[in-house]
Amino acid sequence: MRMFTVCLVSLCAFLVLTGAAFAQASKVGFVNPQRIINESKIGRIAQEDLARLGKEKDRRVRDALEQVETIKTKLQAGTLSVSEEQVVEKSLRLAARQYEMLVEQSNTDIQSEERQLIQFVMRRADSILRRIAEELGFTMILTDPEIIGYVSHSMDITDRVITELNSMI
Repeated sequence: MRMFTVCLVSLCAFLVLTGAAFAQASKVGFVNPQRIINESKIGRIAQEDLARLGKEKDRRVRDALEQVETIKTKLQAGTLSVSEEQVVEKSLRLAARQYEMLVEQSNTDIQSEERQLIQFVMRRADSILRRIAEELGFTMILTDPEIIGYVSHSMDITDRVITELNSMI
């Protein structure tokens, strides 16, 4: 039993020392994708495209809402016969349903375009990240600011990536 304990303690010590050596050899960088999107030329161009899409979606939604309001006004005027009122109520329900579907689809489309925008810009930045990682000896570069509590300024390469992306355009 004593021999087992000695072996176990030795194994634990070896793992701790090996892990510490590995941790010292590892170097982690950080880049903030949101800053790259907001501050790089390519990111701003992509955001302008997204804003144009958003304005077009908003215009369509406003037009659909205007159609619903027009039908409501016609219904509330009180000048329709019972049969006409039933037809207008049906068209109001249909227009309201179409409006809700349009709002939902517009939101989904914009979210999808936003994800694609981030992927497009980060794919452009990927070769820069790889080159910087090799140059500075990073074993990995983190891109999610939500999971990081602290980043040393020396490990944050966002400014350099933005500068190099801007020089590509």
